[in-house]
Parts: sequence; C-alpha cells; structure tokens
Amino acid sequence: MERIWRRLWVTGWTVFLAACAGTPERASTGRYAFDSASNSCRHRPELCVRAAGEEAVIPPVRPIQAMVSATRTAVAALRVLDSATQAIIEERLKECADQARSSVLIEHLGGRVPTRGECNESRIDDASNRRMTLAMQLGCLMHRVALDCSEAALEKIIPGGFSREQRYRYDSSRGTLSMVSEEETRGLLKSGCGEELKGTLVPDLVIHNGNPLDAHVIYDFKFPCIATDVTPWRKYPAGHAYGGMTQKAIYREALGAPALRVLPQWGVLP
Repeated sequence: MERIWRRLWVTGWTVFLAACAGTPERASTGRYAFDSASNSCRHRPELCVRAAGEEAVIPPVRPIQAMVSATRTAVAALRVLDSATQAIIEERLKECADQARSSVLIEHLGGRVPTRGECNESRIDDASNRRMTLAMQLGCLMHRVALDCSEAALEKIIPGGFSREQRYRYDSSRGTLSMVSEEETRGLLKSGCGEELKGTLVPDLVIHNGNPLDAHVIYDFKFPCIATDVTPWRKYPAGHAYGGMTQKAIYREALGAPALRVLPQWGVLP
C-alpha cells in the first residue's frame, strides 16, 4: 500500500511540474520612489483609479464549473509551493514590472527617464484634480499595468491560487485576520466612512492555496523613479496603528508568510 501511494504522489507531481514547464513564456518588454504612489492609491483610490482613467479591474466572469475546477486544481497543487513553481512565478512578475515601467514611460514621457528633480515636481493631476508628484502619478499607472500583467500570467500558472490587492483587516492585539470585500470597501468609501479602512492591509499579490487567509508568499511591486535606486519597504510613521514597523514585517506577522519586493530591472528582492 505504501508503494502504491508513493507512485501516485510521484505521478501527481510529475503532471503538475510538466504543466508548469509548458506555461507559455511572456515577452519582456530615496524619496524618488514611485512606490509612494501605490500607498496613496490604496488609501485614496480616486488618485490611482481616476489617474488611470478606469474603474477598478474586476476579473471577467468565467463559467462556474471552470472556476470550481481551477480552484480545486490550485488547492490540490499549492498545499506546498514548490521552488520550481515559485521561480516561474517570480520570473513572470519581474517581466511584468519591466514591462510596466517601459510602457508607462513610453506613453507619458516618450520613453525618456525622468530626472531626480522631475520626480519630485508637484503638479495638479488632471483626472483627480489633486496635487501629486510626477513620481506618484507614474507610480500609480505602473502599478496598474504590472498588476494587470501579473494577473494574466498567474491565471495560467496557478489559477485560483492567488489574490490581487486583497484587503485584510488585522488586529495585532488579538492576532486575528479577516478579509474585507471589494463591495464593503466601495460602500465605506462611498458613504464617507473611509476611516474604517484605516490600518487595513492591501498587499499587491498573495499566493495561497485557494484560501487568501492561508498565504504561501506575498509580493509587493516597488517602482523607483530612478531605475538604479532600490525602493525600501515603507515604514509606518509614529501614530499609525503599525507605527515603527515596515510593510514587510506587518505582512509577515499578519499573514504568516514571507513578503518580497518586485522591482523593474532588479527583480525579486527581500
């Protein structure tokens, strides 16, 4: 009996790894960090969504049977995230970060890299009518492109095994974690009760086993305004619910999984 189970286990993983290997390749295409924009977008969604000229992206509805099948496949395959699959995921995420930076700079600056002075220039954003730095404006746009690209890639690699910008409510004193739905978020913002979202966590991508509360690894995109800079994890200011802690630390504490940065050119960093 033990020999039969061992054969079934080996066969299952062989099929899984073969499927991953057959995944189509995607083409690659200081305070000066674009990443500061992503934080502003999360707390003030209108800055990001309107700047991009679109509503929040909602994945297209798929047939129920297909969704159930994909989720079951992900749950079965991702009880443990093997190193080969994680390597494929991280290569795609790096490609998406590179593509996002290139495409946004081409569209908005003719492909030219901004100077440090330009990164800090403050201007009125036409879409939101709010004052933002160029770094913040471009950072919002780069995050949208990178997340769209990542979502498409991950749907092929681990369908049902990841969440994009899932909002979590974490009580550090009790050690409790719960999910906040997109509908609840929109309702609170629409009714002017956005303060109730203060202290919630919104990592860019969470890789999980089909349950967003059971994370394997967390990824956050960081877009330095100057490509040679390495954007650090954001540190929460004094007075904040997580004052003195970094995003990396609170993600790990809340979700119990390692948190990694994804930067264009640099790739995946701790």
